[in-house]
Amino acid sequence: MDFGAVTCGNAGNGVHVDAVDVSGLDDAALDLRLRRIGQARNRLEGFLAEVVAEKTRRSSSFDAANSLKAELRQSRHQADRTMRDAEQLDKLAATRDALVDSRINTEHARILGTAAQNGPLDEAKMLAAAETQTPEQLRKTVRDHQNEMAGDDGAKRFERQRKARTARFSERDDGMWQLFALFDPVAAARIRKSLNKATDDWRTDNRREHTADRHRRADALERLITRTISADGSEQPQGTTLLLMADYDLVDDKLGRPRLADGTPLPPSEFHRLACDADILCGLFKEANTEPIWMGSTSRHPNFALRAALEARDQGCIGCRKEPEWCVAHHIVEWQHGGPTQPDNLVLVCHDCHQKVHHRNWKVEKHPDTERNYLRPPWQEPPKPSAVVPTPLRM
Repeated sequence: MDFGAVTCGNAGNGVHVDAVDVSGLDDAALDLRLRRIGQARNRLEGFLAEVVAEKTRRSSSFDAANSLKAELRQSRHQADRTMRDAEQLDKLAATRDALVDSRINTEHARILGTAAQNGPLDEAKMLAAAETQTPEQLRKTVRDHQNEMAGDDGAKRFERQRKARTARFSERDDGMWQLFALFDPVAAARIRKSLNKATDDWRTDNRREHTADRHRRADALERLITRTISADGSEQPQGTTLLLMADYDLVDDKLGRPRLADGTPLPPSEFHRLACDADILCGLFKEANTEPIWMGSTSRHPNFALRAALEARDQGCIGCRKEPEWCVAHHIVEWQHGGPTQPDNLVLVCHDCHQKVHHRNWKVEKHPDTERNYLRPPWQEPPKPSAVVPTPLRM
């Protein structure tokens, strides 16, 4: 396909979007500008899918995803979505061309791409519908179309839905966390029933009578996931460990700077509430990089205390910052080569970054300024030190 150019004006296949002071435009001019921006965006999304698909064919999906993270500075979740879009549109050439020509938008393209992966699809017929329908209308059209083409009792559709189930937990820009999940209709019905009951139970609690429905529903979900209900109706925490951190001030004889293991600060009131039922684990760390002074082990796998110290220091994967729960303790000098299970020889890495270290020649190194561990790809030069910062001890 000829990429053409996303340029100013409407000459040829180009789309012109100048930088102007929009405060001086009337409503009609603003609408025109939105239309042209939408055309440019659709065109670029089509080109992006084509480039990513070609990159994947030439090397691998792993390399293509890393290029998206490096060149477009996409997050892991953004890169995953871009890869998925590219894979779908690579099989739907007519849909991709319609996106480039801005006859449809990216949401239309995703609906058709997902449908093509999940069952039979007459691309030409559904593409014609997409050019005249909103995304909301197209979803229903595609669903009815696929039900009609399936010609069975719904067994294949249910099987596809089961295979598509997924869940992820990700941090937003404002520090909040978002839980996203997809379930088949049967599992969704069970979950919906349980969640609605838990929400309604709280509706009759006088202490929460003024709580908004959306807050009550979120509280009910957290309660279902993190607590168990005994036969007598009492609640108990699930058998998991929540790591909380605080510094002990020898001078004032009190705890300060309360936080979660990933460094997220906690209000003192919330920290004190959580600490009421907590076990106390003391440790000695360097202040600059939270490096444990000594918490050794004679086994390959770190014990609880050492694992807690690693989570406090690394706060997740040193390569991609994935949560500590998804990380393993990697020996910098391998265990079988005599590497000890000690803090200065261990780092937390997720499965993907572990593969980079073992199979793609990524190196575990300490940053010369922060002294924190990080992963350096083989094509990147080591950073040069600027100033040497002393590292006093902290209890």
